Amino acid sequence: MAPFDTITCITDLGNKDESVGLLHSILRDLAPSAMVIDLCHDIDPGDVRSGALMLARSVPYLSQGLVLACVGSPSDRPAIAVSVGQGQSVLVGPDNGLLGAAVAVVGGADQAVQLTNKELHSESPGVEHPARDVLAPAAGYLAAGRPMSDLGQEIDPGLLLPSLIPVPRIEDDGTVAAEVIRRTRQGAVQLNVDRETISGLGEVLLLGFGDEQRVVRVQHPNDVSPGQLALVDDEYGLLAISTGLNEAPIPAELQVGSEVTLKEAT
Repeated sequence: MAPFDTITCITDLGNKDESVGLLHSILRDLAPSAMVIDLCHDIDPGDVRSGALMLARSVPYLSQGLVLACVGSPSDRPAIAVSVGQGQSVLVGPDNGLLGAAVAVVGGADQAVQLTNKELHSESPGVEHPARDVLAPAAGYLAAGRPMSDLGQEIDPGLLLPSLIPVPRIEDDGTVAAEVIRRTRQGAVQLNVDRETISGLGEVLLLGFGDEQRVVRVQHPNDVSPGQLALVDDEYGLLAISTGLNEAPIPAELQVGSEVTLKEAT
């Protein structure tokens, strides 16, 4: 396998201790010519679904190369390396559903191996640290040009644990039941629906969440009146609940995981 010159990292390790710095050091030692890009290390600890969503959103824009992903505790399944794009990129991470959506977004896996070759792991003085002792060494060796087959046992890519990504539900009366999948730093609330999903409901909808119902329009962000609640297109092709010029707070009930309903306003 040819060497990779880019390693993109996404983890829930945070930046309060040495963990991320150790990843950089291990990667530098094993693959000194590779550039390391920190996509994000501030995913809430153990939030595999948020990590999977972030990775799936990002992967179309990432530089070709390696992706080192570590979110959540290791499952009873060995960590994995997954080749995509005819070997143009490899994703390395736990087999806990973190990688599945991203792999699907780029067209599926070409090859997958379990990281079972302990000779290529770092020795731990205590309990094994998955990112430090398993994933970083694997990514470093791959970046330096080591073949995937050296890392461990090859497996059927179809057996990888899928990501638990929510999908919208359409009720018998046409109501779309959606879910909040992200709250942005700007205050918008991203939903797991796009314009096509609600195309039959018109441009004026009844938005339901908790015990509330609001009449909203489907609009371009620049067309929303100041302080008005609306459904707007976001940068990933999905719909978000937002307010014009971010002048009014999004209702607190709209947290990640909350269900919302969308139906035609009559």
